Amino acid sequence: MEQSYYWNVQQENHPKNRLLKYAKGSKISRQTLQTLLRIRKRYHRLPPIIYSLQDREENDEDIVLEYDIFGQQCKLPLKNNDTIWQPTSFYVSDSIYQQIKNDLFTSKIDNDSTFLCLFPIYADMNRKKQSAMGQQDEEIFLPSTIPSTQYDLIQLQERFDVMLYKEQALEIGLCPKRRRIYNDLFDELIRTITLQCSERGLLLSRIKNEFLQWMNTYEEVYSSGMAYGLRQCLCKTEEKQNYGYAIKELESDLRQLQDELEVESVRFEKLSQALVNDNEHERSDEQRLLKKNVNILRSTNEILQHELQNALTNILSSTIFLGEPINYEKEE
Repeated sequence: MEQSYYWNVQQENHPKNRLLKYAKGSKISRQTLQTLLRIRKRYHRLPPIIYSLQDREENDEDIVLEYDIFGQQCKLPLKNNDTIWQPTSFYVSDSIYQQIKNDLFTSKIDNDSTFLCLFPIYADMNRKKQSAMGQQDEEIFLPSTIPSTQYDLIQLQERFDVMLYKEQALEIGLCPKRRRIYNDLFDELIRTITLQCSERGLLLSRIKNEFLQWMNTYEEVYSSGMAYGLRQCLCKTEEKQNYGYAIKELESDLRQLQDELEVESVRFEKLSQALVNDNEHERSDEQRLLKKNVNILRSTNEILQHELQNALTNILSSTIFLGEPINYEKEE
C-alpha cells in the first residue's frame, strides 16, 4: 500500500468496536518504534497508521496532522477523502507475503513483528490533552500478542452474532456491514492462528487479501453494472416519454383528421344529395316539356284529322265539275 497514514472518521472501524483484539498503550517503546520503522521501510511502508481524533468538532474539516507517532512530518489532511480509512481497501501483494515468509525462515523478523506486517496500527489523538501537557501524546493500539482461550472464542462468537444483529446486516446480497463484520472476524482468526503458526497465519492472510481483491473487483463491476443499468433505464425512460409524446401527437393528428373527414363526408353527402336533386329537377322539367309537346302534337293531329275529315265529307257530299264532255267526231 502506497499511503502510510489515514484518518479514521467512523467509530465502527475503531479497535474498541472491532472483533480483532488490540492491545492499548499510552506510549510505544523505542524498540517497537525501531521495529515499525524497519518494517515500513522494508515492506513498502507497511502497515498503515490510522489516526482518530477524539475531540473532533463539526468545523474540523481543514485540520492537518503535522507529525506522526515517530515524530516525522507527514502532512495528513482530514478534508481529503483519499485519506479516510476503509478496512476493505487494505491488502498487500503476494510478493510481500513471500518476502515476509522468507524473512521468518531466515529469522530476520520474529513472530511478534509478523502482526505489525498484517494489521494496521491505530492512534487516538486528543488535542485538548496535548495542549494541556504541551507535548504530543497518543494512545496507540497494536495487535494483541496474547493467545485466545476457549472462553475468548466463545465470547468472540457471541459478540459476532450480536454485532450482526445490531447492525441489521443482510443475510443475502451485497451488504457492507456484513462484509466489515466478517472481515473483522477473519482478522481475529488470522491473529489467533498466527500466534500458533506464523506460516499458517501468513497463508490465511494471503487468502483473505485475495478475497478482498475479488470483492473489490466484484463491487466495481457491480457499481459499473448498476451505473450502466441506471443509464440505460434513464435512456429507455426518456425514449418511452418521447414515444409517449409522439403517440399523443399522432393521436391528436388522427382525431383532427377524423374530424375533418367527418366534416368532408357530411359536405360530400350534401353535395351528392344536391346533385341528385338537381338532376331529378332537370329530368322532371324535361319530361314535363316533352309531355307538353306531345300533348300539343296530339291536339294538332286531332285538329288536322278533324279538318281533313270535314273536308272530305264536304267534297263527297257536293257536285263535282269535271269539265265539258269531249266530242270525238268534231275532233276528227
